[in-house]
Amino acid sequence: MYLGAVLLAVTFMLNQMHSDAAGFNYAYVTGIAMLAAFVASLAIFTKDKMKKGLAS
Repeated sequence: MYLGAVLLAVTFMLNQMHSDAAGFNYAYVTGIAMLAAFVASLAIFTKDKMKKGLAS
């Protein structure tokens, strides 16, 4: 979860520093990594509830 929060801050900073000119925005890379970190933490924290839900 902390990794996701750090990536959120980095994504925001990169997006603010990016000019409107055409080119690749590196905020996309950190944004995708942030989403993956949040999904992984959600899966880790809820895996026991998922197993109980599937068993019943």
